Amino acid sequence: MAHLPLWYISQVPPDQVLKAHEEFKAYDKKAASMDIDGNTLDKEHRDTTVSFINKDHWFGLQMFNFVSLANRECKWGYHLEDHEAVQYAEYGSKQHYNWHTDFFPLSGKDYDRKITVVCLLNDPSEFEGGDFEIRMRSTFKAPLEKGTIIAFPSILEHRVVPIISGLRCSATMWVNGPRFR
Repeated sequence: MAHLPLWYISQVPPDQVLKAHEEFKAYDKKAASMDIDGNTLDKEHRDTTVSFINKDHWFGLQMFNFVSLANRECKWGYHLEDHEAVQYAEYGSKQHYNWHTDFFPLSGKDYDRKITVVCLLNDPSEFEGGDFEIRMRSTFKAPLEKGTIIAFPSILEHRVVPIISGLRCSATMWVNGPRFR
């Protein structure tokens, strides 16, 4: 039985990656929380530093356009309406994000996250560890390089394995649509 693609991968031009990364580094960062109000820290499950970039930032709009292309090319067929702010994340030594999904069916909101998009902003030679993995029956390691952008359905489990050394930097965004029925 054939199935739809697990992810859609492409490359952002190097000058755009550099510009976005430089802009994102200037934002104030805080420890990532595990709840909607931003007050609960759970460093066993998620230990990273994040900042949220204006929803209308040029790089977020570029990420949204990429997701629209992925949705068509992969034939996922999600009804997409809007996107959230870009999350800039830095993972230092021993930091990680354990298995999770970005889909919250009991959120009470009138929309669901449909597609997650992630872009690696620095070169993998700058850190050890920090692999990005997606799990669906088996575990798949995404082949990330600086500027790699990957889109996948938000219902899929994924994680960032612990960093051994160095600093891993990424931009993540979620694209929403009407509630699943």
